[in-house]
Order: sequence, then C-alpha cells, then structure tokens
Amino acid sequence: MTMFKQLKSALKGTEYAWAQHRRATEHKPTIITAIQTLQQQLPANAEEDLQRPIFLLSAGWRSGSTLVQRLLMSDRRVLIWGEPYDECGLIQAMADSMRAFRTGWPPKEYYYDGTPPQELSGEWIANLFPSLMEFRNAQRKMFDTLFAAPALNAGAKYWGIKEVRFTIEHAHYLRWLYPNARFIFLYRNPVDAYQSYYRYGSSWYDVYPDKPVFTPTAFGQHWKKLLDGYLQQHQSFNSLLICYEDLVTGQFPLEKLDALLDINIDRSLLRVKVGSSNEGGHKTDLPFMQRWLLKRAVSPTAQQLGYNQW
Repeated sequence: MTMFKQLKSALKGTEYAWAQHRRATEHKPTIITAIQTLQQQLPANAEEDLQRPIFLLSAGWRSGSTLVQRLLMSDRRVLIWGEPYDECGLIQAMADSMRAFRTGWPPKEYYYDGTPPQELSGEWIANLFPSLMEFRNAQRKMFDTLFAAPALNAGAKYWGIKEVRFTIEHAHYLRWLYPNARFIFLYRNPVDAYQSYYRYGSSWYDVYPDKPVFTPTAFGQHWKKLLDGYLQQHQSFNSLLICYEDLVTGQFPLEKLDALLDINIDRSLLRVKVGSSNEGGHKTDLPFMQRWLLKRAVSPTAQQLGYNQW
C-alpha cells in the first residue's frame, strides 16, 4: 500500500468500509422496510393475540388530541395515556432501532440454537443473539409493563396511548407489536393549531433536546411530515382518519369511533371545554411573517385539504 493510500485509509477509513456504507445507505433503511423484513421472518399472529390497544396519533400539537382522549375515556373501560414520558422519546427510540433489520441481517447463525452453554465455549460466539421471538417479546413486555398493567390495575379493559409526535412509521412498529391494535389518526387546520401553539410559547420538542419546535417552519414541517404519512397509509390500518373541524362541528359520526373501539362515548363531552388556548374567546393573531413561513412549510398538503384561509 502506497503512503498516500495509507494516509487516506487512516484519515477516512478503508475503501472496503466505505463500499459497505454505500450499500447500506443505498438501501435507505426505514422502520417500515425493517418491519416488512421482520414480518417475513416472524409474522405477527393476530388470531392468537388478545390485546387490542388504542393508539391515538395526532399530526402535531393543539390539534384536538386531548379532546379525543377525553371522549374515549368517557367510557370507563378505557384508559388512554397522554404522551407518556414524551421528552424521553422512549417509543421512538425503540422503533428506530428496528431500522437495522434487513435481508441477511442478522445472519441465521447468530441466533442461539439451544446448545448447552458449556458446549459453546469452543465455538465462535462473538455474535450470539437471543431469538427474534424473544427480541419482539422483550419490546412488547415494556409496553405491557409500563402501559397495559397499570391500566388493567385501574380497572380498564382497554388501554392506549395518545401522541403528537408519532409518524406512520411508528404506527407500523406498534402494529408489529400488537397486530390487533386500533388506530385513530387526527389532524387540524395548521393555522388554528399553530395559533394555539404560538400562544403557549412555542417551546416544545419533537425529540428533546435535539429537535426543538420553536418556529412556524418547524411546526409546519412536523405537521406535514406526520399528516402526509397518515393520509397516504391510514387505510392499511384498522383505523379512522379524523378531521378536528368535522369532529367539533358534529360532521364526524361518533358511531364510527364506538364501532371501531367497541366502546360507548359520552357525546356531551363535546360541549364541555377543559382548558383553552384563547383568552376571552379571541384567537391569538399571528404576525405576517409567522403566517407566511407556516404556509410555506405546510404546502401543498394544507391546500389540498381545503385549508386556504391564510
């Protein structure tokens, strides 16, 4: 190896390593592609699974997710956790760890085959993995322990999670863990949602502390990223897609929620306001630049949904 190649290798890494990296990035691993691979290796068996959690996923903050959460919990059999440990990014991190799964990885020989441990001391065991079933069970056990068990102990029959940060990829991950899960995808006019958010100080995070959502651009991009996925793929889930405006004006039939979730919602809660982002019933006006930046971030999705009043 020439001195130049030695220097290049020392500073940048070997050509072999970069060739491997190019192949990995060309593959463009996502949670969805990984779950598809896992489904082939370890299909989720819906027929044998008795748990039917409810996942309420909203396209960002101030979009009515708490109202829907309250509606669902008006049936005493339901407990929906509200953005649990949100700044920890716990569920997102677990879902993101799925991205490594792909055809050929892990190799089958990495999985432990039941050989007595003392017989393995003379074998190559640098890569020795528990089974894929145990990997999935361990992830699900976290949900069962942290969310399902305390809900059942509180007397609930159904448990669930309300979130404002989960993409459609996270929904795929949750369905891999719970094949009979029910999903509600919720969205609201981004101007109204951001006006409410703006009054609260615009100080929340997508992922703490690395991904703040402090600007109309960040808010709009978050709204669009989540909603684009919901619009494109919600029909592939056992789900309902709900527009907030339809819900509060009575245009969305709550019977659909009752039927999907096997519950009985108290309709009177739609007339009860718990907390408000408005002072004296007046919305917070957005400065022109804030409004313009938001419009640019949510286009063209907002316009396609009929949100044209800027």
